Amino acid sequence: MKPRASAGWLVAAAALAGMIAWPFVVAQRTDLARADALPTMAPVTRDYEQRDKLVAFWEGAVAEHHRGDMLSPSQLSGQYLQRYREQGDIDDVLRSERAAQLSLKALPGNRTALIELAAVYLTLHRFYDALAIIHRAERNDARDPALELREASLDLEVGRYDQARELIDRTPRTSETAVTLDTIRSRYLEETGHLTEARDLLHEAGAMQNANFEAPAQGRAWFFFRAGEMAFESGDVDGAIANERTALEVFPNFADASRSLARFECATHRWQACLADAERSASIVPYPETLGFEADAYRALGDAAAAMRTEDLIATIERIGNAQHISDRLLAVYYSEHGERLHDAYRIARHELALRDDIYTEDTLAWAAAMDGRWSEARAAARKATRFDTEDSRLQYHAALIALHWGDRSEAKARLERALSLNPQFHPVYADEARAELARLN
Repeated sequence: MKPRASAGWLVAAAALAGMIAWPFVVAQRTDLARADALPTMAPVTRDYEQRDKLVAFWEGAVAEHHRGDMLSPSQLSGQYLQRYREQGDIDDVLRSERAAQLSLKALPGNRTALIELAAVYLTLHRFYDALAIIHRAERNDARDPALELREASLDLEVGRYDQARELIDRTPRTSETAVTLDTIRSRYLEETGHLTEARDLLHEAGAMQNANFEAPAQGRAWFFFRAGEMAFESGDVDGAIANERTALEVFPNFADASRSLARFECATHRWQACLADAERSASIVPYPETLGFEADAYRALGDAAAAMRTEDLIATIERIGNAQHISDRLLAVYYSEHGERLHDAYRIARHELALRDDIYTEDTLAWAAAMDGRWSEARAAARKATRFDTEDSRLQYHAALIALHWGDRSEAKARLERALSLNPQFHPVYADEARAELARLN
C-alpha cells in the first residue's frame, strides 16, 4: 500500500521488592546528585535589544579604514551573524561574509576571521567550504581543540561520522571545551541511536551555558529548543512543549522554538495552538516547514482558502526566497509529505545531497524518491538513513513503508513498532497510518 503523500513470605516479598527497586533508587539518587552539581541559571541579559547598536558601532569602526585593522571587521562579522540568528535576515549572513573577508584582507590567515567565515558557510549550508576554511585555520593551529570541535560538527553535517567520533574522543574536556564538546557529542549520540544519553549530555551542557551571564540570550535559549526536539523524539510531548516555551521565555523572538511548538501541536492535533505558533514563527522566518504547519492547521480548522494561500506562499519562497538554498531540505520534506510536486521534491533532495550527506538528508531523499516512484533509490537511501537505527520515528516510519513496498514484512513490522514506541504521536498523519499498517501486518 502506498501511504498518503501526504508509547515469613511477606518479609521475603518485601526483601525481593527492595532488591528489585534498588537499582532504580541508586539511579534516582545519582540523577539527583548530578542535578545538584549543575550550576544555577544566571539571569538573562536581553543583549538582542542592543544588537543594532553594536552593529552600528562596528560598522562605524570599519568605515574609518584604519590600515591593518583586522579586529573591527571580524567583530562586525560576528555581530551580523548573531543578528541573523536573532532576526532571520539572510542578508546579514552575506554582510557577515563580506566583513570576514575584509578582516582577512587586512591580516591574511587570522584565526578569528577564519572562524567567522566558517560560521557563515555553515549557516549558508556550504558545509564543504566551511570544512576547507577550518582546515586552513588548523594549518596554523594544529590540534587546537576549538578548531577540531568545529571540524567535528561539520563532519556530522556531511555524514563523516567516524571522523567526527575520532575528533570528539580525542578532545580533552576542560572548562574551556566542556559546553561545546558535550553539545557536539550529544548530537553525535542522538544521530547514532543513543537518544537517552544524548538528552542527558545536552541537559548538562545547557545548564553550564545558562550559568554564563555573558552568553547571548538566543544562544542560551537554543539549548532549551534542542532539548524540546529530543524530548519529542523520545515521546515526551509535554516536556517538549515546556522546553520550547522556556526557550521563548529566554529569547522571545526565537523562530525555531515557535516552529517546533507548532510541529508538536500539529502532531497532537492541537490545531489552534499550532496555527498561532506557526504564524508567530513564520512572521520572523518563513521556512517552508513552518508554513506547512500553518497550512495544515488552516485546513484542519476548516479554512481551505487560507490553506491554499499559504501553500502558494511556499511555492513563492522556492522561486524567489530561497536563493541561498538553505530551505531545500524543508521544501523536499513538505512536498513529499503533502503529495505535491513530487518530481521537484526528488530533484531538490538530490541537490541537497550534494551539499550534505547526513542521515537526515538520506532520509529526505529516501522518502522523496519513494513518493516519486523511484523505489530502488528509496531503498538504498533508507538503508543509509537508518544505518545507526536512529531513534527518530519519522526515519523509522519511512524505512518501514519502503521495506513494505519490497515485501519485507518483518522489517516493516519491526520499524513501525519502533516508530510508535518512540513516540505514538510523532506525526499528525503518519502516526495513525503506522498504527493501521501495523494492524494489517499482525
